[in-house]
Amino acid sequence: MHQLTKDPHQVQGGAGPTASSPKRDLQGPQLGRYLDYCSELLSLISKLAALHAERFNDPVVLAAVTEVETMCGSMSNKIWQKITLLEQR
Repeated sequence: MHQLTKDPHQVQGGAGPTASSPKRDLQGPQLGRYLDYCSELLSLISKLAALHAERFNDPVVLAAVTEVETMCGSMSNKIWQKITLLEQR
């Protein structure tokens, strides 16, 4: 899930690029918007998982939905940490 080209430290003037560094197309506000869209997408995935299992009483399905919701929540938190770093610069 870690995308080197979407790292806020690079936008803040981290280590310079090397010969094998990938091209970084997004800067500042564009990177913030991209990260915000990623967080929104994770929220939609979590809600879709809950809606999909809404009519099931199977404990395995419910446990899987809980895992998806937990994973999406933790990934969204990491994305918001990156957004916060961008806003602090």
